[in-house]
Amino acid sequence: MSRNQEKVTRLALYAVAPFVFTAAVMWLAPFLVPQWVALNLHSLNLAYAGILAAFIAGVGMNASGQYAPSIIAALLCWFAIWPSGFLTFSISPVWRYFLLIGVLLWLMARDLGAAAQNNYPRWYGPLRIRITVWICVALVIIASRLISWGYY
Repeated sequence: MSRNQEKVTRLALYAVAPFVFTAAVMWLAPFLVPQWVALNLHSLNLAYAGILAAFIAGVGMNASGQYAPSIIAALLCWFAIWPSGFLTFSISPVWRYFLLIGVLLWLMARDLGAAAQNNYPRWYGPLRIRITVWICVALVIIASRLISWGYY
């Protein structure tokens, strides 16, 4: 493993940690953690997921060569993390998570296509799949807990 690959892998795993932590806290509440703490973490996690997805959208613009889809992905992330929605249109927290999952999966497909065209190092594709899958699993776990509490 090259030094660059090791550094990027470590940073990617650090980026996944808040999602896994929040998913664990959501399911430990209200038994070991107060529910208000879990709901605050959910709000922070939703914003973090949107910011991370928007960052990935922006970073991959040059590799994909397409700017409009990346801008649309970033705007969808912005809508997903905006607490009161846009103008009079708003969606529930669970649907915000599903919107972000869709954006993350689309961005992964875009990046895998760019990796297949050798715009990224060979090791980037498998890392991108692992990171995206773990983030999406954590987001589904968080959304399922919100559903069990009636926040849909």
